[in-house]
Amino acid sequence: MNKKVALTCSLYLISTFLSFGKELSSLKVYDSIIFPVLEAKCVSCHGAEKDKGKLRMHNKEALIKGGRGAGEDIIIKGDPDGSEIIFRITLPKEDEEAMPPMEDETHYNPVTPQELTVLKSWIQLGASFDAMISDLEGTAKEAAEHVLKNLPKKILSATTAKIPVLPEVEKANPAFVRKVKDAGILIMPIAQNTNALYVNASYLGKDFDDEKLLLLKPLAKQLVWLNLARTNISGKAGAVIKEFTLLTRLHLENTTVGDSFSSHLSKLVNLKYLNMYGTSISDESLPNLQKLKNLEKIFLWQTNVTKAGAANLRKAFVDEKIYESLKVQHEKASKEIELVSESESKKIASLQNLLIEIGVQTKDNEPINDKCPVSNKALDKEMTSVFEGRLVGFCCKNCKGKFDKDSSSFRSKITNFSPSENYQSKSSALLEAKKVMDQKVQNSGDKLREISVKLASMGPEINLGWDK
Repeated sequence: MNKKVALTCSLYLISTFLSFGKELSSLKVYDSIIFPVLEAKCVSCHGAEKDKGKLRMHNKEALIKGGRGAGEDIIIKGDPDGSEIIFRITLPKEDEEAMPPMEDETHYNPVTPQELTVLKSWIQLGASFDAMISDLEGTAKEAAEHVLKNLPKKILSATTAKIPVLPEVEKANPAFVRKVKDAGILIMPIAQNTNALYVNASYLGKDFDDEKLLLLKPLAKQLVWLNLARTNISGKAGAVIKEFTLLTRLHLENTTVGDSFSSHLSKLVNLKYLNMYGTSISDESLPNLQKLKNLEKIFLWQTNVTKAGAANLRKAFVDEKIYESLKVQHEKASKEIELVSESESKKIASLQNLLIEIGVQTKDNEPINDKCPVSNKALDKEMTSVFEGRLVGFCCKNCKGKFDKDSSSFRSKITNFSPSENYQSKSSALLEAKKVMDQKVQNSGDKLREISVKLASMGPEINLGWDK
């Protein structure tokens, strides 16, 4: 079946169930939730037309097959924590391995908490394509109903509509390129129809050192992207790297380079991306990094750069007055969300407790049903439970126990069921309170996101990792 047709069918099926008030729990988890989520957020990079990491996720067969490397374990049946898909989508959005990738806030389309809950529960149950929503556990079932009412929309990547401008450089001497290849170093054009080169020495690890770096020196006029991550280069390598003035991307993560290296980095005025994760660089290097006026993103995880230092680095790229004003607004907006959430949550908690109390109280003298909602057999008048303010009868103790364990799943089995007036009134009040809270939090969140986008657009993105 064509994937667009399949998705259309899923949406039609869901809307049909909703419109006629039938049980959503009779839908299949994969067809109604997993597939629409993957289609909206994963298939653009892992589909029939593109298979990043040799991984396709546009149909059931491709999803189970997995990709290469860690992607082979994209889904491990019964083990969500061991499944690569869960690992990738729960990484911080700043992590380069996170999925889906975050290029900018406007085009970012992450998996929501509810979608993640359903996905993990589905894998825990064995990732069966025949699994029903009714098979999901309580919280996962609630999450599924939320997703069904808020199916994700596909958001195109920010780069999809952009055509990259390729640098115009003279062709490299084939003899020099051959020497690099013979040394086991990956070297290739950064794209078709350009002489600009990408070199990745990270595959050699500690076997690549300062001496082998000299092999790249004759390619200084063509080298645009360079990956030296996890290699054995030292601070002395800076004297060579400073000659690669066309570099726009440079990976130095998990190397021994430090502050003495940064004076050479300051010569790379075309740098847009710099990764120094896991190095000994500190605030002493910031004056040199401030000279990289084209810098857009820099990773400083597990370095000696402080938060204060990172803030000062950003200030070197922006109007300080505007920046400080936005920082104050950001802090104020963050506190506003906390206050609104705390205040409204208290109101909701109070209504929820009240609803629980009312739910077990009834004015009914006899069961409102004629047949047991579990077995559809005749009632034993001694076997009753109070549900949503109404007295419900059962045929036996066993059925009563099943009902009490998961009352809501049997609700539709009680003919013409309606809660007590008091319960209905308080339930409506609770629903309205949740809507009010959601709206207030959304309004505050919109304000915070607007300020965050303005801050993020000022100067380079500086990533220090997680707070300790």
